[in-house]
Amino acid sequence: MAPIDHFCCQNSDCLQAGVRGGENLHIRGDSGKGRRIRLVYCRTCKRSFSERKGTVLEHARLPDEKALALLNHLREGCGTRATGRLVEVDKNTVTRYLAKAGAHAERLHDELVALSPRTREVQVDEKWGYVAKKEASRDPTDPLDRLRGDDWDHTAVDPESRLLLALVPGERDGQTSERLIRQVHDRTGGRTDLLRTSDEHAPYETAIGQVYGVKTPRPRRPGPGRPPWPAKVVPADLCYATVRKRREKGRVVEVVRALVFGTLYLLGRSSASTTINTSFVERNNGTDRHQNSRKRRKTCAFSKDLAMYRAASYSIGFSYNFCWPVRTLRGREGEGPWQARTPAMAAGLSDHVWDTRKWVTYPTKPR
Repeated sequence: MAPIDHFCCQNSDCLQAGVRGGENLHIRGDSGKGRRIRLVYCRTCKRSFSERKGTVLEHARLPDEKALALLNHLREGCGTRATGRLVEVDKNTVTRYLAKAGAHAERLHDELVALSPRTREVQVDEKWGYVAKKEASRDPTDPLDRLRGDDWDHTAVDPESRLLLALVPGERDGQTSERLIRQVHDRTGGRTDLLRTSDEHAPYETAIGQVYGVKTPRPRRPGPGRPPWPAKVVPADLCYATVRKRREKGRVVEVVRALVFGTLYLLGRSSASTTINTSFVERNNGTDRHQNSRKRRKTCAFSKDLAMYRAASYSIGFSYNFCWPVRTLRGREGEGPWQARTPAMAAGLSDHVWDTRKWVTYPTKPR
């Protein structure tokens, strides 16, 4: 049973809408079949709402345990039809709950990972996937193919905490890359003293210059005419490096590292890396493909719908941050027992391992 501190007023017109842990809320009766669903009352706006308002279980008809089992099977890499058979529900029920979980996870991630104060390093990468058919098979004259073909997950990972800091799906272009860098900027408080690494995807350098660049006036030439536009200059303490892997016959034979901006003095404070690398974001890519059946290679479980593909990305990404204990993050105090830790715990965003029930029933803030 969720504590009252988890709730916030769901009335968007209320003066305390979206405020968690306030004294304006208290439990006022219950409702539903068997009187199992509590009603939450807001003293500020004088309105009551169900404790399921703003959660994945809002208007749910399945029993709670079956709905949670459904989402757990999806997180463990089961496909839609396999999950339906295991939980004994129709495959359309599975996709309906997945769509709700994806939207819920995206909004919770934006709230709970809005700022990661402990992040000192960021590795970014793009992960390929496809919907319905691969890009080469798309028919440009078919309007249905507009939402089919290749889709790329642009991800940013904190190597020290393994936290999935940002996830931006879309085409592999400069616009999507800039959206990712913008989220990294916002979720690290705009700090420039971060060690950023990526592959040699060219739009990242441009995006970093656009997002982090400071407008600096340029000297005006003598004579008539308009003054020149100010130039964007990257701060001196900003560090960005790239990794390029040269392959022969499918094997990596050379790794070329290059410093694009700044100096590598930030590498000395890293607790995860001794050299420029993208190992941790690539490890996250492998974990995500293992947990998300829609992204596995050479299977029949590929996604047939873009909305479902992205919903699975958001729900499994959030579950990884808060519910997935990473073996290499475990720790202990003195001679005490080893304690499991999730990326969110290592990043200081949580103090315990979440289970599926908690994040599914954790209400989002009203829009």
